[in-house]
Amino acid sequence: MKTIDSAKALGAAARGARIERGLSQQALADLNGLSRKFIGDLESGKNSLELGPALKVASSLGIHWGAPDPSPQMVLDQVAKDIAEELSQGERESTLRIAMDALKRLKSMSPQRLKKPESTGSAKFDALLAAGVRLVMEGNLPHVPRWGSEITAALVPR
Repeated sequence: MKTIDSAKALGAAARGARIERGLSQQALADLNGLSRKFIGDLESGKNSLELGPALKVASSLGIHWGAPDPSPQMVLDQVAKDIAEELSQGERESTLRIAMDALKRLKSMSPQRLKKPESTGSAKFDALLAAGVRLVMEGNLPHVPRWGSEITAALVPR
């Protein structure tokens, strides 16, 4: 399997896959709602093409390439977004499960450094994430995030 690491490599792969499927440039363009010129530019390896349409064409031809595994920061940022979404729908039980699953995943990743994610929209869930991250990181380095140090203020009933 050849690595797609340039516009030329993507263009060559797209051209080969298009021909293998018996499609003309115009047929591929029509299939993806693009111009024949765009397909020609893609196949010639033009560097200045828009990424979105190029990915759409690649996907329609079955050309896929993997992304690296998510970083610990990506996991933390995503769980904060997921919690915010669940809370906006009134789903507190599933929110706790999402948080715990993410913290288990983070622990297995042994993060060295994490930055504070966007707020979940709830001081209590922000505190829960901060406390969980502190626990996850305590054994890794003396670099425990400072943004989790104000946990008690969020947990005091009002």
